[in-house]
Amino acid sequence: MDKIREKIATIRAEADAANAKVEELEAKLKEIEQEHTQQEREIVSLNNKNKQLEEDLETAYDTIKDLKGNEAEDNDHKKENENSMRKIALLEEELEESDKALKETTANFREADVKAEQLEKKVEQLTSKLADEEKKNEDLEQKNKELSEQLEEINLQLDDM
Repeated sequence: MDKIREKIATIRAEADAANAKVEELEAKLKEIEQEHTQQEREIVSLNNKNKQLEEDLETAYDTIKDLKGNEAEDNDHKKENENSMRKIALLEEELEESDKALKETTANFREADVKAEQLEKKVEQLTSKLADEEKKNEDLEQKNKELSEQLEEINLQLDDM
């Protein structure tokens, strides 16, 4: 009986040791389950954070795309502005040349106008002189006719004599 009691005591000691081991393992299991739950929460949190970062990244890509589009538009506007400035410069040069040509043409026109006025005065003078000369010529022709008639009369009288 002592042996049985000894065996029972040994079995009890082994059972107590096994129970202690089970309790220890259950505690570890509980700790591991808590860690697992904590890790799952972290995974969910990290997934949410990852999703947010992906959305932020997509937003950043869209912003970059918009900025590149704006930059391209700005470059287009700059080119248009430069082209417009060149056109303005060319038009200003053309305007200056046109103003210069207009001044020259105006000066030439004034000179031509003055010459035309002078020529008109000369034409009037010559027309007046021509009219005077024609009048003199008519008078002379009249006198010549009268003198010719008188000469003929004298010739007839002389022939009659």
